[in-house]
Amino acid sequence: MTSIEIQSAIGQHFARIHRAALVLTGNPWDADDLAQETFLVLARCADRFEGRSSLYTWLYGILLNLERRERRRNGMRREKLRVLWINDCDPKGCEPAADAAAETAEWKESLWAEVAKLPDGQRQALVLRFSEHLSYQDIAQVLECPLGTVKSRIFHGLAGLRSQLEGRKDEVCVPQHPSEDLVHAI
Repeated sequence: MTSIEIQSAIGQHFARIHRAALVLTGNPWDADDLAQETFLVLARCADRFEGRSSLYTWLYGILLNLERRERRRNGMRREKLRVLWINDCDPKGCEPAADAAAETAEWKESLWAEVAKLPDGQRQALVLRFSEHLSYQDIAQVLECPLGTVKSRIFHGLAGLRSQLEGRKDEVCVPQHPSEDLVHAI
């Protein structure tokens, strides 16, 4: 891949990769880092792209691997929706951005906050399907697993969301059979 092709790929796919990173991490700071690191890998290792899948599918695979590595490096499953300075800062010592608290509160109340609580495989499959609108086949390529495993992870992820949301009083709900996935459920 030439530097011009890499620049074109960045312009074409950065917004989608960043959005997926935001859903995976739960905060814009980590999402920025993760998306930028994904494209750094592209710049350094563009010769590894063999064209067996589309470029954006390959980039999602890189994104998921980086996100997994980051969680492993921390040595524990950290709470993705926590913003450290809101919880841990001395009020006199640091001030978060004016919209940070509102953004964090909104995120915590969203459906994606519930998705973030699911096991990794289910969470990743749901993010790629419903946030990024990848086909089941593309998800299988990104996650490097069989198509049946993708279907199972999505099914169990939706079931897990349903059970998490049963006790909630607000309007967040998961449809019994999402119409775009009904064909795959058979």
